[in-house]
Amino acid sequence: MKPMDNFILTLDIDWAPDFVIDRVAKTLIENQVKATWFVTHKSDALERLQERTDLFELGIHPNMLLGSTHGKTEDEVLTHVKSIVPNAVSMRTHGLYQTTNWLSKAAGEYGILIDVSLFLPRADHLLPHRIKWNGASMWRILYFWEDDFEMFEDIPIWSVSDERLKGNGLKIFDFHPIRVALNTERFERYEHLKSIRPLDQWDEKFIGDNANYSIGT
Repeated sequence: MKPMDNFILTLDIDWAPDFVIDRVAKTLIENQVKATWFVTHKSDALERLQERTDLFELGIHPNMLLGSTHGKTEDEVLTHVKSIVPNAVSMRTHGLYQTTNWLSKAAGEYGILIDVSLFLPRADHLLPHRIKWNGASMWRILYFWEDDFEMFEDIPIWSVSDERLKGNGLKIFDFHPIRVALNTERFERYEHLKSIRPLDQWDEKFIGDNANYSIGT
């Protein structure tokens, strides 16, 4: 297997505006790139993603953190996100929330067969593994690169040709559509823009005026 053959693309939607989701989806469709999108909310853009079953899988991105709009309990949160993507069998949790009981519940009661909430930055030799607990069974697939974490590296990887990506093992990338649209290179850029204007009020001009036009996500 050549190193490029085991690259897998995932995206955490993270409440991105529809035009941002559409922009990233358009790029993937034009280049015939398959991807798994972990979904946070209902939207018209989500319905358009659902039409491209040839390229896109939709999983869930449940938020169990304090103040979540998905719910206050594990059951409330899982019920909410599964109502958005009823056929979802995969998930990555927002903030990488995980406990043994949570994983068992997601697998045994909500039909989640694959979890991608284990992050090992730039690690080699990653392989899927199965866990069984209290009658439930789930595949756990580790991912090794995430755009926002990369912003804190001393020498970030912003090119697929970077030699540091050519090790052995599974290579799952995690992008956020809003960071792709902004081409974010520093975490502070996104946080500063959110403090200026709420995310649901962003438009093409606001992103165009504030995007990074050098190397980045």
